[in-house]
Amino acid sequence: MVFGGNPERIIKLFIDGSLIVVTSEEMLTELKRKVSHKFPLYEPYMSAVVASIREQAIVVQLGTYLVNASRDPDDNMVIETALIGGADFIVSGDKDLLVLEKYESVKIVKPADLLEFIG
Repeated sequence: MVFGGNPERIIKLFIDGSLIVVTSEEMLTELKRKVSHKFPLYEPYMSAVVASIREQAIVVQLGTYLVNASRDPDDNMVIETALIGGADFIVSGDKDLLVLEKYESVKIVKPADLLEFIG
């Protein structure tokens, strides 16, 4: 998201309406926290970024599924978000998610893999 490349290409597809994004308030909070921690210069922009995502994405409420699949327990909310939102893919660079490859019907892929799949 910060450095461009394939993640930026995916964000542009989301912005222009070519991709539907599913998220949760928990994931938006985590996004804000991680970006602010790792890239403090972007912190002033994060409220606007999160508001824009919230406006265009499908925001689901967690608590429907009990997911205990990832070796990193924090990643289970990502899987639950995808399940509740009926997502086809989880797009991530997180090794703890990628090692799963798939959870139920949700494929877990790198940004480059998603771009290749959608052509």
